[in-house]
Formats: sequence, structure tokens, C-alpha cells
Amino acid sequence: MNTPHRIKLLAALVPIAMSSGVSPALAQTTGCGSLIPTANFGLSLGISGSCAGFLGTATAQEFFDKLSTTGIQSFSSVSYTGTQQATIYGSFNTLGMTLAFPNAVGSTAGSPNTLTLDIPGLGINQSFTGGSRDASKQLMEDYIKKQGNILGRILQYQAANSPSSPISGPGGLIPGVVASDFNSSFTDSATNIAAPASQAAAAVDGGATPNLIGVALQYSAVDVLDSKIKVTTLPFSYTIRNDIDPRRQLTFSLPITQMDTNGAKSYRGGLGVSYRVPLSDSWTLTPAGRYSIVGSADMATVSSLYTASLTSTYIWNLDGFDVAMGNMLSYNKTGQFSAGDYSIDPGITNTVLRNGLMLSQPVVWDGTKLSLEYSLIDTRYTGSEIYVSNTQEIGFTIGTNKNAFSARSYLRGGVSLIRGKDTKGFVANIGYWF
Repeated sequence: MNTPHRIKLLAALVPIAMSSGVSPALAQTTGCGSLIPTANFGLSLGISGSCAGFLGTATAQEFFDKLSTTGIQSFSSVSYTGTQQATIYGSFNTLGMTLAFPNAVGSTAGSPNTLTLDIPGLGINQSFTGGSRDASKQLMEDYIKKQGNILGRILQYQAANSPSSPISGPGGLIPGVVASDFNSSFTDSATNIAAPASQAAAAVDGGATPNLIGVALQYSAVDVLDSKIKVTTLPFSYTIRNDIDPRRQLTFSLPITQMDTNGAKSYRGGLGVSYRVPLSDSWTLTPAGRYSIVGSADMATVSSLYTASLTSTYIWNLDGFDVAMGNMLSYNKTGQFSAGDYSIDPGITNTVLRNGLMLSQPVVWDGTKLSLEYSLIDTRYTGSEIYVSNTQEIGFTIGTNKNAFSARSYLRGGVSLIRGKDTKGFVANIGYWF
């Protein structure tokens, strides 16, 4: 990440300490009404005990901008001069916070510059008193920067409570990595992957088996409660096939992803490596490892992720069609990410089970041999709590032959329907390996 982008990301992360979050329940308690339901962030303002306004924002930066004196004035129905008692209740992607200057100028209760910060979900309750209200805010920022892993704890809370966490929500970092590893080992290459080694004698180019470059486009749209999540991924891969036994394959993968959550953008990428090992004519094992990172100034999120997985694929060759069973065990752990004065680790660790069945049926269309595939996949997360702890997918794919030892190239395209806790949507994809 280059310096300008790093600075922008940090600028978005710093004011988390300043945000006094608002939940709709808190907003209703103050009489300010409910927040815009599709907003990622929201705030409700009270001045001198009276409701003074509320709004929702798509990005963290928009939320932070509204915390300045001019920002408050822009949506306050009460004239705000920076001298009155003021309280902001905020919802920072489901994390409730309260930021308050409880004493007005002239109050005998305490300094009008005293700032209180209350984050019940994290057990944080602190006060800061500087020479001015701006100075008090700076003290709070220093507290967030220097006192433990508060930013990481915020991301961990969001993973457990927010349906739109860029780390663990549908389309987020962890589900995306798990799906990518499973697809690479199972859905993208299962049919005929365990063909008998004796057939390798018929390999192309007089025994030399070509390696494969893979390019693809994947798009998903998922609704989770009131959040609309759209994810676009470009999965790139390079597969080295063993000349003696093409079923042995070393694959390097580099998926690049953009995620849109109610208008807020997140980006992630990572490098993965896997090695497919045939244990018999019908059974293969594929160990894999991956390092990934997600960053979002809009969602005030940054994290790295280490992943190790093992996928088993077993195929039954039946009369007229094949049946494949895929079982994956994946271990995922977020890592420390350092940038500038920050060192952030959300502290999320998951063991994921992803299991699937796929039926492959050969068809001929206009003289071209194709295969239709129907799949059913179940994914379950254990370990650190996340909001959507399991999902189910029903998929349909059509394409040309993807035989492990003879395919010079193949093309696949399809769509899957996804269901989970408060979750429904689809994934469409098309890929070409050559």
C-alpha cells in the first residue's frame, strides 16, 4: 500500500475514537426518530437536552465529517455554537457509541471542555479534558492510538454483530477466501480430475502436458437485513501440471476483489498456493495456503488474514454422469497489520467446514461436447463469533471439458443461489482456462 493511500486509510481510522455511535434504539430513546435503515453509519444529535437532528451516512468519512462543529451545524435544527451541552449517539456499523460534552459554558458541574466517550459493547468509558473542546478530542484520539488494540476490538465486535463486516460478512474477506480455495480444488476442477494415470499416455503434444492460465469474472449481489452487498472478483490463476502424472497440479492464485456495501467500497487481494495430490483413481487431496489483506477507508477497516486448508475430492463415475463429493477444512486467522502509528489485529480466528456435492452430466450442443453441473454446498464457521455463521448454495454450471490430463483449455459459466441467516442473494461467474 503506497503512502498516500495509507494516509487516507489512517485518516478514516483515527476518528473512530471520536464517533459516538448511534443505534436506532438510542435514537428513538432521545425522541429523534429512527435512522435511515440502509445506512452503514448513523448519528443522532441532542443539544441542551433537545433532539437536534439525525442522519445516516454510507461511509465512515461522511460520518466523521459530521462530528466537527460545522458538520453538526449542517444537520442540527438547533443553533450550535460549540458552547452548549451536546451529545451524539452513533451507530458505527452496529457498534453503539456515545460522545458527549456534558457541561455547557457556565456550568458548575465541570469544565465545558470535558469530553466523555462511552462504548458499552467494548466496556470503554473514558473522559478527556483539554484546553478546548478540540484539544479534548485530540486527547481522545491519542488514547485510541496508544491504549491497546481498541481499533482491532471494534472490528472484532463488528464481525460478530454486523451483517456487513468487510472481514466476515457475506462477500467479505473470510467467506471470499474460503470460497476461493474450495472452488479451486473442487468446483473448478473436480470432474475427471482423478482420471486413471494410465490415460496420461494420451497427453497432448507427444506427452507434454500444457500448463493452464486461468482468468475469470465473478459477481455477487446479496441482501443481509437492510444492507445490500455487491461483490466483483477477478480470480487469476496459473496451474503447473506434472508431465508424468497431470493429475498432480501446483496452482498459484491471485483473486482481486471490490466490495460495495450500501455505497461504501472495500478492496481485498491475496496470494494463494495449492498442490493437488491423487491418492487413487477416484480420490484426491489438495492442501492450500493463502495470505490476504482487506482495506476500506469507507468502512474504516483493515486486516490481514492467514489461511490454511485441506480439501478432499472423491468422484464416482456412473453410467451417463459423474458424482463428486468435496470436503474442505479451513483454518483462518487475522494477523497484525501495522501502518503509521497503528498496529491493528481484529483477533478473529475461525475453523470453517465447507462440504459439497456435484453432479456432472455430459451433453452435446451443436456438435460441441459440454457438461452440465449441479451443485449443493454447505459452509459452517466455528471459532470467533460472526454474524452469518452458516450459508447454503445451490448452483448450476455449463461449460466445456476440464479433464485434468488432456484439456488444453476449457470454459465454464454458471450461477449459484445463496441463503443464510438474514441472507439471500446470488453469485454469477464465468471463467476461462488456457
